[in-house]
Amino acid sequence: MMDIESARAAVAAFEDLLDKTDAESAHARVRPGAWTLAEITGHLIDSASNNHQRFARLRLGGLEGFPGYDAEPWVAAQGYNSCDFLTLATLWSSYNAFLLHLAETTPEAALENAWVTPAGPKTLGFLIGDYYEHLKMHAGHYAQRLAEVRAALAGS
Repeated sequence: MMDIESARAAVAAFEDLLDKTDAESAHARVRPGAWTLAEITGHLIDSASNNHQRFARLRLGGLEGFPGYDAEPWVAAQGYNSCDFLTLATLWSSYNAFLLHLAETTPEAALENAWVTPAGPKTLGFLIGDYYEHLKMHAGHYAQRLAEVRAALAGS
């Protein structure tokens, strides 16, 4: 499991990126098929939502049969790019404040509870750490896309 201070830093770094994003930039598509910043944020809301369920359920014991997540259809189905960006940013921030609370207050014994997946068991401790690693990866993706969007908007 990632230490809580590292997790807090990952959340704060992404919140900083959200704060630097204006609505025009959030909804600009730099090329066909490339997610907008609003869609990246939406994907991270999906990640928070799915992981919230995993974290809460695994605190109570093992988990089998939990549905998976297919990013592209979920992002497309939810229409994140047509949603107000401030709404998305606020939801992401609030959800992640709560997930930090869950991570911080998870009983030590529960960290070994496992979700049985087709790829093998994944402990709650692993899933919490993996969640924040996923966030850091997407924060890098977001920062790169923000730079692309700003360059494209400056050139138009």
